[in-house]
Amino acid sequence: MSLQLPAQRLRDGRPILAIPVGLGRNELALTRLKGLRTAPGFRVGSDGVRERYLEGFYKEEGRLYLVASWEPGVALEEVLERGAQEALPYLRRLAQALVALGERRPEALATDAVRFLEDGAVELLSPEVMRQARSLQPEEHRLRTFEALNHPDARSGHLSYCLAAMLYRLLAGDYPFAAASGEEIRRRARELRLAPLSLARAEVREEVSAAVMDGLGRGRGTPPSLERWAALLADWETHGLYRELPEKQARELAARARRAGEAAVRVYRFGVFWQRHWKTVLIAVAAAAAVGVFSGTVLRNLLKPRSTRGLPPLQVVETFYRSVNTLDHERMQDCVSGRAGRELINQVINVYVISRVNLGYEGRSLVRSAEEWDRAGRPPLTPPDSVFGLTDLAVEPLAGQAEPAFRVTYRRWTPDPERGTVSQEARERVFLRQQGGAWVIYRAEPEG
Repeated sequence: MSLQLPAQRLRDGRPILAIPVGLGRNELALTRLKGLRTAPGFRVGSDGVRERYLEGFYKEEGRLYLVASWEPGVALEEVLERGAQEALPYLRRLAQALVALGERRPEALATDAVRFLEDGAVELLSPEVMRQARSLQPEEHRLRTFEALNHPDARSGHLSYCLAAMLYRLLAGDYPFAAASGEEIRRRARELRLAPLSLARAEVREEVSAAVMDGLGRGRGTPPSLERWAALLADWETHGLYRELPEKQARELAARARRAGEAAVRVYRFGVFWQRHWKTVLIAVAAAAAVGVFSGTVLRNLLKPRSTRGLPPLQVVETFYRSVNTLDHERMQDCVSGRAGRELINQVINVYVISRVNLGYEGRSLVRSAEEWDRAGRPPLTPPDSVFGLTDLAVEPLAGQAEPAFRVTYRRWTPDPERGTVSQEARERVFLRQQGGAWVIYRAEPEG
């Protein structure tokens, strides 16, 4: 048993529950711990929910402990060291206890803060106290008992994520986003794609895999509620977690899982690289693109007419803006002259080059067309996927102008390294004239 887990000790000949605080001398944290002695934990059993309070501090052989009254039981962390099938009744009891707590249930779980008592009750030590105690404990212990099973962006249904993460550990041998640091765990939980559990562990039943993946936010369904988890765990106690597969099929699934895992790591590593170096990449891409576009534009103008020759002014304007979604910067360039539309063209060039890099590196682009994404009903995006382009495009003539002019409104969607995808409404006025036998936008200006 880890020296950091709550355990029975004798104090003046009386058994107590000793909760290790650690050897740190963080006086501020210790002061806060003293102030939290009235923060309750809970004992959830057949007789209902009862509050549990700490009795104080206890020191032995230079180590500091928090003290609570003793009841025989086993810590959740110890349960997770057992076989998956053996652990199911305990996780079912935990899910049922969380349901019984209602609005008093904790926002997060820690495997050193939950104990299963011999009489069938579940003990949840005070979340506030354990949060402070955790700050004084070794990092390895914190990563194992808290960081690895909690999503960094706490949200509705977060406890479902915790249960799914623990089941994943039981079935796959470790937490889904385990890493050597809290920062890396949090980044993986947000961004790393995950092969279905039934693919990574072929013997796991599809139903079990689907529930775990949904709970982790990596499946096709919504995370199971706590009530649903309790029912599922009870069913799996009876019918088991595993299925029998022919050896050949098991080998094929294992190979697929390996390929999917390697692909997910490549995408993840590229996303991490992009987040860390996106400014440098964009500057380099913009510089290279500017040189290429400049020389290409000169040659094109010298050697061939504009591809928009023969189009009426309205169609030229629509072509310019709709080409954003297809990343056709050459077509956009044919629609303008001078510096008109240059900012939008340069942005399309940047995204086009990055998209080509993705295709060469991963075999697909991580940037989706805003038009296609909008047509599909704007489904949620899984980082590092993002959206670029225009939606809600509207073009209407401007009256009283000596030359063709139009008001253009749209919403622009842009990849953002920190926020995923951001959108902004835009209103512009564009003015056209004849040049080289074709209508071109020679002036574009924001309206209002």
